[in-house]
Amino acid sequence: MAKLLKVMLRDADHCIGVSHTCRLNMASRYSLDLKQTSTIPNAIDPKNFIPDPSKRYPLNTINIVHISRLCYRKGSDLLIDIIPAICKKYPNVHWIIGGDGNKYAIIDKMRKEHKLEDRVEMLGFLRGTTAVRNALVRGHIFLNVSLTESFCIAILEAACAGLLVVTTDVGGIPEVLPEDMMYPAKPNSDDLIK
Repeated sequence: MAKLLKVMLRDADHCIGVSHTCRLNMASRYSLDLKQTSTIPNAIDPKNFIPDPSKRYPLNTINIVHISRLCYRKGSDLLIDIIPAICKKYPNVHWIIGGDGNKYAIIDKMRKEHKLEDRVEMLGFLRGTTAVRNALVRGHIFLNVSLTESFCIAILEAACAGLLVVTTDVGGIPEVLPEDMMYPAKPNSDDLIK
């Protein structure tokens, strides 16, 4: 695919990346002159993600939300270690997991093996902005565990919805939010749990 894109982009006048990291990666990978590249970050409509603390339930819990395609690249395997460890350490934590993918079954299996069905809600695929917002506003913390990411619009949506963001510090993620709006971590279970 890289060879094909290199040929296709050879005649492009200009290329755009969604983060500075993405732009540099693209220029390097496809032998582009940096002067022929720009960065235009992704954006959301903040009116679609207005916080509403009255929607937080269950009550008297700290709700951690994770919304993602549940697959290897998105770090879903890390949840297998993180969720039981956090639940053991903090009995008032409730998890809200939105998304579908080939790692859904192993997360559900972990939930059953650790008897966490009442503390780990599996919402499945969330169709559309309203469904994503309805899950986000229930939370206090948003956890992103991606192993690779050019931008990560999910953390932008979560911050806009009023959640504290804990995220891996990979790819273009450090460019998405100011440092005082997120807690970056290495893409491993121990660092994310801390």
